[in-house]
Amino acid sequence: MQLKNFSRNVIRVTAPIGGHVIRVKSGEVRTVPEHLEEAAIRAGLVPLEDVMSQAEREAELAAEAERQAKAEREAELAAEAEKAAILEEEAEKAKRSAAAKKAAATRAAKKEQA
Repeated sequence: MQLKNFSRNVIRVTAPIGGHVIRVKSGEVRTVPEHLEEAAIRAGLVPLEDVMSQAEREAELAAEAERQAKAEREAELAAEAEKAAILEEEAEKAKRSAAAKKAAATRAAKKEQA
């Protein structure tokens, strides 16, 4: 199993039986014999398999955050488009209303002349 020392200190791992000793410097990745794995983990070394799965989880979280941000942007764009359509419709109604008022005023003026 490959283990990494994430601490700033040198970690010394001693086998419980047989006295086999290994030293792992700060930042060093080491393949540890089976009989030393448990002692090495207790001493503070981290299995690289755990580090990789943590990196995968972080990548998944980043991808999820990106998907969520994209969905929010799309929702904002849809809301803006809807708002623009409503404003256009209101402007069109105002134009029609102004034209109707003008036509009514013209009719009233023609009635007075007649």
